[in-house]
Amino acid sequence: MAQSIIAIAVLFVLSAVTSFIATVLVKHVAEQIGAVDHPDTERRVHVSATPRLGGLAIIFGFGFPLLLLAANERAAPLVSKNIAYLCAVLAAGSLIVGLGVYDDLIGANAQKKFAVQIAAAIILVSFGFHFDFVSIAGSTIYFGVLGRVASVIWIVGVINALNFIDGIDSLATVVAITIAVAFDAIAILRYDVFSLVIMTALAGSLIGFYRWNKPPAKIFMGDTGSMFIGLLLAAVSIAKPSKSPAALIIGGPMLALALPVLDTLIVMKQRFTGAAGVKRVTGMFNADKRHIHHVLVMKYGGIGKAIASIWIVTLLFATASVLTVVDQFKVAGYVLALFAVTVLVFLRYFFRRGDREAALAAARET
Repeated sequence: MAQSIIAIAVLFVLSAVTSFIATVLVKHVAEQIGAVDHPDTERRVHVSATPRLGGLAIIFGFGFPLLLLAANERAAPLVSKNIAYLCAVLAAGSLIVGLGVYDDLIGANAQKKFAVQIAAAIILVSFGFHFDFVSIAGSTIYFGVLGRVASVIWIVGVINALNFIDGIDSLATVVAITIAVAFDAIAILRYDVFSLVIMTALAGSLIGFYRWNKPPAKIFMGDTGSMFIGLLLAAVSIAKPSKSPAALIIGGPMLALALPVLDTLIVMKQRFTGAAGVKRVTGMFNADKRHIHHVLVMKYGGIGKAIASIWIVTLLFATASVLTVVDQFKVAGYVLALFAVTVLVFLRYFFRRGDREAALAAARET
């Protein structure tokens, strides 16, 4: 037990240090090859040219320490007990990383993105990352094939939700760190070694990257980072390392992802109702300034308060997710989650006088 605790602590520190150093190297390479985001008047809110591809540093900070952990005979059992799941994450993650790099360097349309994301989700589902049943009022309803379809939709949805929220300096990083720490707490409560190892490596890597991504950002994670993080969080949210059937429960890890998922659903609904005909569907995937971070930046006139507000809501959801896995605090967890939803709605729809018109006008311009 003591050795496992030490191994987890070393994994966290090594992931942070590796990511911190790797970010310096990736930043230099991105600048040399011209992988740079330039400010514009549409969706980007940064004011100076900023290199992207920072996700590669996050991925290296995540993966390299795990390899060292697997190579250490004392810590290897932490990895070997769930080798099939790790292989699934590696295979699916490779597809997402390839897509992310392609998108950051060349650009990929929505069709290409969805095709690769669905393929990655299918890999995870085929290795056991899927829902099997739901329990309602003492009755159990088994999903069968529908559970696997729902799982693919969930994984692809979370990947895009994390990608969409990566709109201002450090926001996706801060949100992902908070969710990963909540997943770590849940993993400890459930004795879930797989999730504990994966989320510890991710949290450490993100913390190392944050030093370069905090406002004003020196580098962006790009789609490479946001989609890879989304894949990991989606996988862990429905992981079942105990080999027992996984229930579809709106609580626990899934609840921790509520802010990016709800924000994405709200925006897609607004885009759908704001168009006509075929554009109702295609318009759901068009970029605009309707996301919560765009709304709050327009409301506050800067990114500092916007990031703080979104982080507080994420923290509320993350805390609620941990509470819901403990029987004694389950009700308190759901009450806190409802409070978090209320705060989210308040932040999104409550404006000072004149702010609503400005926000709606800005959204229509895109």
